Formats: sequence, C-alpha cells, structure tokens
Amino acid sequence: MRRFKMNKKTIGLLVALIMVAMLFSACARPATTSPTSEVIVATSTSSEIPFPVATQPQIMADILKQTQTAMALSTKDTSFPSAATSTPSFSFETPTPSTTLAVGGETTPTSSILLPSASTSTPMSLATASPTQISYPTPTPGRPATYTIQAGEYLWCLARRFDVVPADLLSLNGMNANSQPYAGTIIKIPQSGSFGAGRARNAHPATYTVRAGDTIGGIACWYGDADPNTIFAANGLPANSIITVGQVLQIP
Repeated sequence: MRRFKMNKKTIGLLVALIMVAMLFSACARPATTSPTSEVIVATSTSSEIPFPVATQPQIMADILKQTQTAMALSTKDTSFPSAATSTPSFSFETPTPSTTLAVGGETTPTSSILLPSASTSTPMSLATASPTQISYPTPTPGRPATYTIQAGEYLWCLARRFDVVPADLLSLNGMNANSQPYAGTIIKIPQSGSFGAGRARNAHPATYTVRAGDTIGGIACWYGDADPNTIFAANGLPANSIITVGQVLQIP
C-alpha cells in the first residue's frame, strides 16, 4: 500500500512535467505547424494511472473555451438603463381671443373684452314733444243763454257780471234770494233788462294778491263786473289754471 501511494505521487509528478514540457514545445513550434501533427505522448495504461490524464489538444480546447466564456461575460451589457429624457407634456387650453383689431391690414388678436362696434342701425328717433297749445280764455261775449257756476260764484255776482236784473235771474231759474246753487249748476241767463247803477263793487284795473281759499271766480265776484276769463287772459294763464297763495294777479 505504501508503495502504491509513492508510485501514485511519482506518476502525478511525471504527468505534470510532461504537460509542462508539452506546453513549452507548443510555444516553441512555428505558427504554421498544425496541432494535429503533434505526437501524442504515450500514456501509461489505465492500470497504472488511477485518474484520466488530459492530452494537449484537450487542454488547448479547454483554454479556448474558458477564454471565450470570459469574453462573452465581458461583452454583456452591464450599463444601467438611461434615465428617461422625455419631458412630461402638459396641455393647457389657451382661450381664443374673441375680438380682433385690424391694424395696417394685419389681424391682431386682442383680449376677450368685446369692444363696442359702430352701430349701423338707424338711431331710434325720440319723440319730439310738440309745443303745448295754450288756450287763453276770452271774455264771455254779451249774455250767454246758459252758464255753469264755478267755485266762489253766486247769483247776485252773476247778475252784476251779465248786467241783468237779479229778480229776473232768480225767477227764470226758479230760485229766490236765499238760493245758493253749488258749483257745476247750469243756470239760464235772461236776455233782457239791466242791473242798473253800481255794478262794480271795487274799482279796477287793479292788482290782487291771492289769499288762502281764493278762486278766480270768487276774485271776479269781488270786483263785481269782472270776468274770470278776462283775468286769466290778462295774466297769461291758460284756462282753469291753479292759482297759489301770494300770487299777484292783474285785474283788467
């Protein structure tokens, strides 16, 4: 057994030396020498060597295989994927200008404020107020057939104004000295007779300052034979104008 172990060591050493010699001899040969022409060193029988011994072509093939594997590993792409360079896109809606202004033939967008355009429509015609036709009263001509009593007037006043006999006026209308017809009453006027002297109660022409409760009819009765329409006309007032306290009237 001991001898066998020594032989095993000796054989292993011998094999190693043979391999080294073969390597040196392979390096010393010309490049044109084919590896197949190498003389295969005779190996001992399997009974003498307990493990397989690699030949020179096998060694070269293993070296070539390992070299190719190393090259394949070195050529693998070990780089990290590049960072994304695309920029996220954001979409913003820009409001379309609603109005354009033409400047030198170029249409320039403006803000969304609508500018007033010149109106081509026919301007609306405003109703022109026609001047008010002022109807100035005229003095009651002569003796009317009928008369409508106004505020502030009474029968004796009307007898003076129309120059009739008071008794005839009362009789014609079925009234007496105590009768007091209200405003709006229509009475008949006698067409004959005369009041007589003293028709005027107060002298005129004159001026009169309106007091509280006064009416044009009452003021005319104050003067006796004055006519309301004549007073309106003398003061440039339309018929049935309202008079105010403190107003000064001309009495013709």
